Amino acid sequence: MYKRRVRRNRNLRIGFLGGVLVLGFSMIAFAGPPVPVLSDSHPGIQMLFSGDPNTTEDGCSQDGPRAGSGGEGGKLHNDLLECDNWDFGTKNWGQASFLQGFFVLGESPYSDDGGWKCSGNEGPGGGNPCVNSTVRVVPTFKDTPAPGQNDGAPMDVNKDWVLRFDFKVETVPGDTFGGDKFFEAVGLTGSNILTITGASEDGIWPRSRGSFVDGDPNRYKIRYGPAPEGSDGPTQEYFIPGQLNQGTMTLHYKASNQRLDLWLDNTLLLEDFESYDGNYDIKGVQLGGGIASFENALYDNIVMGVLSETGTCGSQGPAIPVSGDFNCDGVVDVADLGIVGANFNNVDVTYIDGDANLDNMIDVADLGVVGANWTASQATAIIFSLVPEPATLSLFAMSMLVIGRRRCR
Repeated sequence: MYKRRVRRNRNLRIGFLGGVLVLGFSMIAFAGPPVPVLSDSHPGIQMLFSGDPNTTEDGCSQDGPRAGSGGEGGKLHNDLLECDNWDFGTKNWGQASFLQGFFVLGESPYSDDGGWKCSGNEGPGGGNPCVNSTVRVVPTFKDTPAPGQNDGAPMDVNKDWVLRFDFKVETVPGDTFGGDKFFEAVGLTGSNILTITGASEDGIWPRSRGSFVDGDPNRYKIRYGPAPEGSDGPTQEYFIPGQLNQGTMTLHYKASNQRLDLWLDNTLLLEDFESYDGNYDIKGVQLGGGIASFENALYDNIVMGVLSETGTCGSQGPAIPVSGDFNCDGVVDVADLGIVGANFNNVDVTYIDGDANLDNMIDVADLGVVGANWTASQATAIIFSLVPEPATLSLFAMSMLVIGRRRCR
């Protein structure tokens, strides 16, 4: 009996280690986007949203009283005056400059605390409290007020900076209006670095045509860079393939060549592209807005910071140019995976606890960052490039960890 138990426990340990190795080696082939790091010496944004999405507190509803444009009682513009359960402000870095629309704190697929949500769009001609629902936020240095409502501290163009946010959009059946702004990054000169809007086909404002392109709904286009030679348009355009329902957007400015990369989850949508006018000192971010709404939108975990610098590994981020080195030893390996496992599902955590994407909780997304940045040779990555997708392997490795712990007690 004792020998069978020892053999069973040994097999479980071997199975877990095998799962970890497959996870680590395979995910190198799926390297993901960079992760922003909030630094005491650089401006940034941390807008996480918090509270109980299912609260029954009076005043916490879409038709609750709202603060005016000047703010009242310490509230933000258009914030719910009588709802103290929900927080739509920034944390330590950044300052919300403008909130618009009858938003609430909705249930988010990315955090237990919920996200900024506007639900109730009934389509053209119907009641539409989500028309032009908007979030504007500017970067600031840590715990430092912005000099003006729309005047944040611009990001340093001599450093790589990264902006990321989670989102979910739901298109109302039969609603084909495509004038919404999904996302806009604003430069110091006031011009847009890039804009993502509903994929209407004309340049009229407000947009008169729908977000349906060739019969495919939920279509968005990216507007960026100077117009190509011989074009009458002000910018270049790129249609995002397929539907855009939910995910994570990451915008990475690279100081080395003064160009941008845009990621949707782990997919690089556009690489090495220019801003509208060649400026990259981003001073503000807008999510949503745009006259005729065709979706119900939710945004969560808005974070902007710099890529880490060597020697700064700690609670706020890594010391190497990739995330996942939680024990600050210069590599991403099994020890870091163990940190994620030990703190899995914990909240109110920091980077060194395993919070790779700095969203204040430890979940499968952080495990994915570890796998994507695993320290190993490219040859090994090629050998194991045909294994299952990263998300599946992440869940497998974590389940093996849990089973191993329970069975071996």
